[in-house]
Amino acid sequence: MRRRSRLLAPLPGAALIASLALLSTSCGDGTKPVEAAAPPSSAAPATNSPTTSTAPAPTYPLTGLPIDDPAAAGRPVVVVKMDNSPDARPQDGINEADVVYELLVEGITRYALVYHSQLPDRVGPVRSGRSSDPPLLANLNRPLIAWSGGNPGVTAEILGAAHNGFLVDAGYNAFPGDYWRDGARRAPHNLYTALGPLRDHAAPEGATAPPPLFEYATPGEVSTQGVEAAGAVIDFGLSVRAEYVWDAERSGWDRFQIDERHPRPESATVDGAGVQVSPPNVVILFLDYGTSPADARSPMAVSTGSGQALVLTRGRVISGTWERPTPLDRWTLRDDAGNPIKLAPGRTWVALPRTGAPVLPLDASTAAELLMYRR
Repeated sequence: MRRRSRLLAPLPGAALIASLALLSTSCGDGTKPVEAAAPPSSAAPATNSPTTSTAPAPTYPLTGLPIDDPAAAGRPVVVVKMDNSPDARPQDGINEADVVYELLVEGITRYALVYHSQLPDRVGPVRSGRSSDPPLLANLNRPLIAWSGGNPGVTAEILGAAHNGFLVDAGYNAFPGDYWRDGARRAPHNLYTALGPLRDHAAPEGATAPPPLFEYATPGEVSTQGVEAAGAVIDFGLSVRAEYVWDAERSGWDRFQIDERHPRPESATVDGAGVQVSPPNVVILFLDYGTSPADARSPMAVSTGSGQALVLTRGRVISGTWERPTPLDRWTLRDDAGNPIKLAPGRTWVALPRTGAPVLPLDASTAAELLMYRR
């Protein structure tokens, strides 16, 4: 189809953003195994006993964490489109998602939350789909998408992607009995779903787990890629700025966002229980945005091709590039020297700003102030 060929078109080369050079430098191949200490000279001589090796424990594909529920590991992904407007905060279920995409919509950002290892009983507010969604999510092995509808053009795009086997429609219109309105909140920021029942009702027979989206470090593997960083500010434009500060106590990046209802002291991004969003990894992928064929007001992310990347992980920031030839491919991350970038095991938030959007380092005093307001 003509539209699909457009989605597969590669991005033009991205220019180096000068301000990002202050954030990170390449340190060669920074992924090294931890070496075992040499035995003392008085150690007993080696014997001829056979040695055995233990195979690495199996891990969840979207977090790199050990599998604690084999049944859960084999199930399909559920993706939830979620609001990020001031009226939608706090959102329920955001700390249970394995991967969270944040991308541009009309004037603000919106989340696509990817659930696999956990399926919470209350997630929302659920909002409408966008033209960006089918190509962005196609590498998740037919994910179920929970959404609350869209204009006729977007609806046709998502239903077309479902018909062609790229995703499964698990939206409100398809399964209204699995959604409910919370009377304590104002529409349209009050639609919720429970992911376990929704998956049970919507997953097709034979649906299976997703492949990995990124590479994860294994136990005993350390990295010296990049440089230590207090945090970073991602400017999505139109006054949408996401701030991430390294929280050594949590081994995560505390997220903050000021908006008209959330001044600095209340800017921590929290879930419905008041728990701070603090993922171990924040992956910033600079994308080109076109115009949605379904709505001239709506930006459409071009999530294939290649571009610049910044990776916040383990208290460090790594400058590099991303590559994804087709919507069915995973993201390939490499540092500026061409070495693979491996994430810390755990949850990952993926920011998708426009190519050229400012991403600035947090200075120590600003980072300290933000940590005063953490939740």
